[in-house]
This record gives sequence, C-alpha cells and structure tokens, in this order.
Amino acid sequence: MGDSAPIESICPSGSAWGWTRKRAGVPIEATIETPARRWKLSGHGVDDESAGYQRRHTSWHWSAGIGRAGDGRSLAWNLVEGINDPPEKSERAIWVDGEPREPAPVSFEGLGAVRFESGAQLDFAPGSERARKDNVLVFRSQYRHLFGDFSGSLDGLELAEGFGVMEQHDAVW
Repeated sequence: MGDSAPIESICPSGSAWGWTRKRAGVPIEATIETPARRWKLSGHGVDDESAGYQRRHTSWHWSAGIGRAGDGRSLAWNLVEGINDPPEKSERAIWVDGEPREPAPVSFEGLGAVRFESGAQLDFAPGSERARKDNVLVFRSQYRHLFGDFSGSLDGLELAEGFGVMEQHDAVW
C-alpha cells in the first residue's frame, strides 16, 4: 500500500450535480484522546472529498475499504449505489496496487454484501456500528455506518483480508 491515484467524478443529481474525489489505500495517522487515555494510530485508509447539490431526497448505499488479494497485491475500493453512480464516470473504483479502475454498477444487499455485475460478491461481517437520526423539519437524515471485515471477491479479485465500512443513508435536504 502507499500512495494511490485519485478518482474524481462529477455526476448528475436531478437538475443539479454532485462532485467527489477519492483515494483509497493511502497512509493515515490519527490520535484519539479521552480524559484518561491517548492512542496513536497509523495504517491505511480512504480519503474522501465530496460536495454538490444533490436531489432534495437522496438515498444511497456506500462501501469503502482496504485489503489484500490472495496473491499479496494491495486492494482498496469505493462502491456506491444511489448517488454519483451513473453507468460510467461514476465514483465507483477498485484500486489494485494503487491504480484505480471503474467496475460496472453494483447492487447492495442491505448492509451485508455488494454484488457485482459479473456475479462476484463482496461479503461483510460487522464489528461496530455508528447510527444517527436527525429531523429538523426541512432537513432529515437517517444513516447507519457499520465497520468490520470483508471477504469474497472484488469483481473477480479474491480477498485474502479486507477491512472497511458499509453505509446506508437517507437524506432530505
């Protein structure tokens, strides 16, 4: 793992647009502090920048993660359904040793798996969850982020190990 080439997309959303730039498998460092303890973390992760004017009601599934193929190559992914997901020039990407390629559209089976057009499937086993529900009349948002382990195949690339997130989000802005 190491530096990876970014992907960038500008996608239609109703009468407006959404923009995103992502890199996956990039080196990260973080410090987590509580009153009683401090942790320093380092590893690899996903860099996600997004902006735009999405449809007033937008609902999507998203998954991002890092891992290794059975042959030792580094893998990373950013997969989405429902936002920034036209058939081509979407934000979907699979990085192999830092080089991205765009898979065909995917479908999510809830928060348990991602199915590829080829029939391959990326399975997910959750370890922890973050969820939130907001309703402030003109703005509503309900989401679940599950963090955990992945197994299976990234569109034909068998995972030896994989770690990341699955998200389900429904928003009215």
